Amino acid sequence: MRQREGIDLAKQEGKYIGRVKKYHGNHAGMNYAVQLYKEGNMTVKKICEITNVSRAALYRKLNKEKKV
Repeated sequence: MRQREGIDLAKQEGKYIGRVKKYHGNHAGMNYAVQLYKEGNMTVKKICEITNVSRAALYRKLNKEKKV
């Protein structure tokens, strides 16, 4: 009971964030990977090797942008 109250209080104060994402909103490598993909003259495998971003993460980002 006390733990739940503490968690709720921390959330209200904006202190309870959770795990930090590896590829946050302005991650330079991910943004560059998306830019290279949209240019369309390079394979996804090559883009991921250059930018050091995983294929799964790149496809997740592209699908997320497509839905928005």
